[in-house]
Amino acid sequence: MARYILSRLAQAILVLFVVATVVFGLSRASGNAADLFIPQDATDETKELVRQNLGLDKPLIAQYGDYMANLAQGDLGQSFAYRTDVRGLILKALPNTIQLGVTAFLIGSFFGVAMGVLSALRQGTWIDTVGKALALVGQSVPQFFVGILLVIAFAVNIQIFPPFGKGGIQHLILPAVTLAAYPLASLTRLTRSAVIEVLRKDHTLFEQAKGVSAARLVAHTLRNASLPIVTLAGIQLGGLFSGAVIVEQIFAWPGVGQLVLQGINSRDYNVVQGVVLVNTMIFVVVLFLVDVSYGLLDPRVRRHGRGVATGS
Repeated sequence: MARYILSRLAQAILVLFVVATVVFGLSRASGNAADLFIPQDATDETKELVRQNLGLDKPLIAQYGDYMANLAQGDLGQSFAYRTDVRGLILKALPNTIQLGVTAFLIGSFFGVAMGVLSALRQGTWIDTVGKALALVGQSVPQFFVGILLVIAFAVNIQIFPPFGKGGIQHLILPAVTLAAYPLASLTRLTRSAVIEVLRKDHTLFEQAKGVSAARLVAHTLRNASLPIVTLAGIQLGGLFSGAVIVEQIFAWPGVGQLVLQGINSRDYNVVQGVVLVNTMIFVVVLFLVDVSYGLLDPRVRRHGRGVATGS
């Protein structure tokens, strides 16, 4: 198990290094950020001074070396637009994104697993048909469309929830439900398939023949179907933080999604790099925890130190 964890840690570090390198190159490919801060009638001396002030006068390889050296010390650099530390900007916006993402995950995972189990247990009935239809719609309809529909229905027509901004719990409901729509649908479909597969196993049929209670049967079935469900839930949780950009924009939610969009519009390299790197780190940590959880769910991982579900 220790070897398994160490191998996953090494993979996580490699992923972060590759992402940092790729994002550094792609952000520079959009153009020189100094051009946005230099007046059109500026002299050559002024242009050079601005480039020096932003650290963009050096060759690209030198900029990359400085960036990686600072990154190794936990320094994400300074924002060109805000003229302040990028780490401070992210730390200010990140709790809002985490609040939104965790709430959406709780909604999506609870109702997704519940609907999937119910559909599997009532296979072929109207409950199963409704569950499959809702899951299909949830995976097919874009997030921005779901958000717009919710705003029209519950903020404009019924006026139960505010349409945008951050405040009390009422401000969180609409963006969280919008963000939860896709993971809820995905977990519903996967849970249904996984539970049906376990229900068809001989040991489950034997349990049913013995007349065990419905609660015990569901608990037994979910434990045996847990690996694919936990895997997808972990992927969805990691993706919620990076996928909240559109939802935060629709509902004017002050998270890292809005921060990175502002950074893209102003070619604020350090902000874009910092946000993408932090989102990647969250995603990698979540997947690492999912991998480690395999050892608790599957004894083969503890014995052999390798992930069964990941095929490594």
